[in-house]
Amino acid sequence: MHKHPLAIALLLCLPAAHAAQSVTSALDPAQTLERINRNYNTVINAAAPCKEPDTGAPRGHNYCSGVTVRMVDDGPFNFWDYSEFAKKLGASSFTWIRKDLSISKLVRPAGFILRTPADAWTLKQPVMETGYLCIFAFDGYTGTERQWHGCGLYNQPIPAGAAPTPNQPNKNRNLAFGSCDISGVDTAGQWRAKYRNGIQQGQCSWNAEQPTDWDAMIDVHQNPGKQGEAWIAKDQFNEFLIRTATDTGDGSARLPHIDALVYDPNSTFVAPTRGDVKRPVPTNGLEVARSFQRKLFAQGYAVPVLRMDFQQPAENRFAYLASDQVVSLGISGVIEQTYIQSANWELRLDPGSGRQEWTLVVIPTALGKARQASDQQALYDELFSLRGADPQWQQQETSAGSMRQQLACLIGNYPAKSQWNIEPFRPKVSDSEAAKAGCNPFAPTTSGLIAASSWSQFKDSVSGRQVWGLRVVPTAAGRTASGEQLYAELLRLRGNDPQWQEGGPGSMREQLDCLQNNYRAKAEWNLEPYRRAAGKEQTRAQGCNPV
Repeated sequence: MHKHPLAIALLLCLPAAHAAQSVTSALDPAQTLERINRNYNTVINAAAPCKEPDTGAPRGHNYCSGVTVRMVDDGPFNFWDYSEFAKKLGASSFTWIRKDLSISKLVRPAGFILRTPADAWTLKQPVMETGYLCIFAFDGYTGTERQWHGCGLYNQPIPAGAAPTPNQPNKNRNLAFGSCDISGVDTAGQWRAKYRNGIQQGQCSWNAEQPTDWDAMIDVHQNPGKQGEAWIAKDQFNEFLIRTATDTGDGSARLPHIDALVYDPNSTFVAPTRGDVKRPVPTNGLEVARSFQRKLFAQGYAVPVLRMDFQQPAENRFAYLASDQVVSLGISGVIEQTYIQSANWELRLDPGSGRQEWTLVVIPTALGKARQASDQQALYDELFSLRGADPQWQQQETSAGSMRQQLACLIGNYPAKSQWNIEPFRPKVSDSEAAKAGCNPFAPTTSGLIAASSWSQFKDSVSGRQVWGLRVVPTAAGRTASGEQLYAELLRLRGNDPQWQEGGPGSMREQLDCLQNNYRAKAEWNLEPYRRAAGKEQTRAQGCNPV
């Protein structure tokens, strides 16, 4: 992976639609990735527990080790806010993962990671010292039936004075409580002896501030003993409860502690959970994580999207891909800005190419605007110093000089514009052609078999969620070509587009074959990558739209 030094105090602001909002918090994504992978692979135990840097008081393993992640839905709301169910419970459910846990199945394919308090201390970031309640070795079917914000025994009262359990003199002592402490369960062996069936509801919780409880939880999760419940398996998730910061739905107090956004590239699974307000449907985790990234950016937080791949070795559990990001995450070094007020990348659907493309949204300073014609080269040089090393520029500008030409075209033909949108994917053409194209020239995505193709987003009538569709207009030759030839051509033209995220291997090939064989004469064919691969007969029976 190429690493560029990124300024922590960023000289950024949002694109024009959000020009009043500045980015106030951002860390180098390469360093964030390194920290999170390091934490995932750092195995500490009760013999040498995490400690508060200023007091030396022992803390739970999550304080300095492992990764605390919450997998959540997206929608017309802030993903960091508390659901109605969480408000009633007074806590939200997280999962804690680490190298020595075999967890690979989570409740959603996308979510966010909380920065460890130890890392926050080191980075001089806000430290989340309190809020940690308890952790269940497996999903605890938590709800108000469990007292103490979900940590109690199911449908049983907590004895007077039993909670919290202030046996650790640390900053979270007034919240942490584990019902194993009142169940005669102090070790993994005692847990296995006590819980042989009905475990999801019957199990006790471990105290979040007792290092020995964390050791026992890990032992239990990896070796639960003989039982037959689907949720009780070492590849399933545990449940870590963290107190809500307020009794309202406002979860904004959590924003400074979000270290990264994550998605699982191998899963679209959405589990049914308590408090759901709609039926779960398979979801593309990358698109959800990108939506989360945009929402955080609008609040002033530039946070990276990381790939969380449980099929990779533990040391590479998390990965950073520039192509996954939809906002700017940094500037290569601290550049003295004379002409450029801000320059940020956005991923947008371009009507010309018919795919999502990177756009560099540039807002000049007052001086830059006043001297846009006379100092044009100096203005471009400053822009290149700010953004020229970014992978979006380096990898996408395949036509040398395209970005320079677009800037000159905008200044020369639209001198009153106070925002310039330039895209590295555009070809360099003659100045007259650029002006004729409104400074947005593009090379049509066509071939001998496919006359046109473009992406569009729409609301699926079954799931109710926003999905991508690919409109394909085949040529006469394409309609009669072999299915293998036609698919290979479509894959060449569109297969690398970020929207091409199949609901199952072979889904797009099945839909294309179905349309070519059953609707050959239709003027245009519509394919949706989110659909599952259902087999030739079922795909045909469902009008080439398997559900």
